Amino acid sequence: MMNNNNNNNNCGRFQKRSRSRSMFRNRDAPLPIATIDSRLLEIKQQHQMAVALPSFDSPVIANAPVSVNPLAVAARELKFACQLAHGSPVAIIEKWSDMSELYQSIADCFDINKKDIIYLTVNDFKLDMRNLFTGTLNFKDMLYAHIRGQAVELELVKDSDNFGVTITDNGLGNAFIKIINPGSIFHRASPATMVGQLIEKINGETVLGYRHYQVAKILRSIKKGDKCTLRLISPKTANQPMKEVRKPANDLVKGTIRFKSDGGFAVENIQDQMIQAEMCGKLNELFDAYLGVQDDQLAMRIWETAVHCNTLWELSDAIKKSELAMFDFPDGLVFDMWGIIGDLKREQNASRSSAIPIVKNTSRQSAMSIFH
Repeated sequence: MMNNNNNNNNCGRFQKRSRSRSMFRNRDAPLPIATIDSRLLEIKQQHQMAVALPSFDSPVIANAPVSVNPLAVAARELKFACQLAHGSPVAIIEKWSDMSELYQSIADCFDINKKDIIYLTVNDFKLDMRNLFTGTLNFKDMLYAHIRGQAVELELVKDSDNFGVTITDNGLGNAFIKIINPGSIFHRASPATMVGQLIEKINGETVLGYRHYQVAKILRSIKKGDKCTLRLISPKTANQPMKEVRKPANDLVKGTIRFKSDGGFAVENIQDQMIQAEMCGKLNELFDAYLGVQDDQLAMRIWETAVHCNTLWELSDAIKKSELAMFDFPDGLVFDMWGIIGDLKREQNASRSSAIPIVKNTSRQSAMSIFH
């Protein structure tokens, strides 16, 4: 059991374990929805008063822009509830300034190693990749940590061009299976293979600490007809049914926290989140087709790089001069990414001016279909 000093420093965790998983101290419970909403309203009111009553120490400037973001102020006071997906008391996460600190705080609360957390899901303890935490949290979300469980070793024969698997990672060195295509090599190996498994070793060599694209590249490099030995780690599962915690209806807090791949976080509104979700979905389809991976944070990093680019060549040059160069994107992938990003930028400009009709779901010939 952790001492009180560690508990105070790392999270607002219960101080005494209860024999019943359904019991924990009231002071450790997540902030009630009304409390969060009232706090946000209070911050907004204070912000409005600050605008209406300028400081006497500075000159009054008519229509001066205001840089204070009430949602960002409220976000820094948030605490997130977290539970182990296979069952545990609820802990309160107070420190989460970036992805690494979030994982470390969760590990400290449950007295486990941060590397043992394969991934997190949001508002659902079940192993469902649709609820995978990909770097975005709403103000009222609850987290579930899926940790290392049973290991399995198996030998597969690569009897087709690819293994039929899509890989992602938690951004901290754990690459795992996100999608298994029906009828593929991995699908035929079921139940030894399953979605959510950590990929620990390939042909006896550890891949812990590798990014998803590096693991996918190793699998693609295996020649057709060759054998491959894999060591996979399944996440722990509950021994008995767990009660599902549902999000409240009529969500009033419209703030979203997005963790950045280079550290820190940004606070965005729901409209921005919807636009980014659409863009991430399209870019992930390209990543899957070209690289065999999916990564929302990578998609957002590319979008941030492309914001100031006006042509395909500018985007290609910006990628080569940034940390994105390590991915060694094929030219065809960069071409297709610019097609998606260019369409989105035109839609945004058209929606602002309302002068150009917005055409959605237009078909676009991909570079993959051109070059292959």
